[in-house]
Amino acid sequence: MKNIISASRRTDIPAFYSEWFIRRLKAGEVYVKNPYNGQVCTVSLKPDDMHCIVFWSKNFAPLISRIEEVEDVTRNLFFHFTITGIHEGIESNTPHYAEAINDFICLSNRYSPDHLIWRFDPVCITDKLSFDYYEEIFSECAEKLRGSCDKCYISFVQKYRKAISNFEKYSDHKFVDIDTETEREYAIRLSRIAEKNGIKLYACCNDYLLSNEVHKGSCINSRELAELFSDYFISIPVAPTRKECACTKSIDIGSYDTCPHGCLYCYANSDKEKSKAVLENMDMGWNALGFNVDEELWTNDSLQASLPLL
Repeated sequence: MKNIISASRRTDIPAFYSEWFIRRLKAGEVYVKNPYNGQVCTVSLKPDDMHCIVFWSKNFAPLISRIEEVEDVTRNLFFHFTITGIHEGIESNTPHYAEAINDFICLSNRYSPDHLIWRFDPVCITDKLSFDYYEEIFSECAEKLRGSCDKCYISFVQKYRKAISNFEKYSDHKFVDIDTETEREYAIRLSRIAEKNGIKLYACCNDYLLSNEVHKGSCINSRELAELFSDYFISIPVAPTRKECACTKSIDIGSYDTCPHGCLYCYANSDKEKSKAVLENMDMGWNALGFNVDEELWTNDSLQASLPLL
C-alpha cells in the first residue's frame, strides 16, 4: 500500500528544511524518530511507495524556488498554507501575510485551488488582539485569495500548558477566555466573509464550531486525495491524531523541537531557543531531521521499529 507522506505537522519543512527534504527525496528514503519511544525507522520516499506528499507551512517561498526538483520525483503534492496575519510578537518569524498570499496564489496557479488549503488557525484572542482584528485580516486575505482558494480551515487556540508558559515568558499578551458559544458565533461571521469570496469554511477538530455554515474538516483525506490525483485504488483508514480529528493515516517525517518560527501557541516546540539551535547546527546532508543515523550501524534489530503513522 502506498503511503501519504506528511511534511510536516511537527515542524515547518518548506520554510527551513527544503534543502534537506529535496536531498532525502532524491535519496529515496528518510530516517524518522518515533516521538514516543525514541526508536528510529526508515520511511521510503520512492515514487512507487508514496501516494502523495502533504506539505504544511507558513512560508512556502524556499520550496517554491525548488519545486521543479520535487516534481521530478512526484507531482502528487498537496499544500496546507497557514496565513493568519498575527505577528505582534506571537508569530515572530513568519512572512507578512501579503507576501504569503502571493506565494499561495503562485501555488494555486501552478496546480489548482483544489491542491491547497488556507489555514487561518489558530485564532488566538488576547487582551491586545480582539476578534475584530482577526475578522479584518481574514476579510482582507479572503478578498485577495478569491479565485485562488476554495477551502479555509480554522480553529481557536488550545491553551496547552506549553502555550501558556510561552506567552508568559516571551510576550506581554494575556489570553482572553471566550465561551464556546461566542467562538461559534465568531466562526459563523468568518464563514459569511469566506462565502462572499467563494471559499468554504471548515473547522479543524473544534466540532463545537460546526453549523450549516461551518463544516467538519479532514486535513488529510484519502478519498479527496485519490480523486485529486486520479488514484482510485488507494484505501487508507482514518487515524485521528487527536480528539475530533477526521484525518486519514499518514507518515510524518518531521521532528519536534526543530521549528524556529517561534509561534508562542505551538505545541510542537518545548523551547524556541532550542529549535533555533537545531537549525543552526543542522547539516542538510543528514538522513534525518535534526540528527543523523550511522547507516553502517543500522540493523533492523537494533534500530528499526514501528512508526506512528500520524
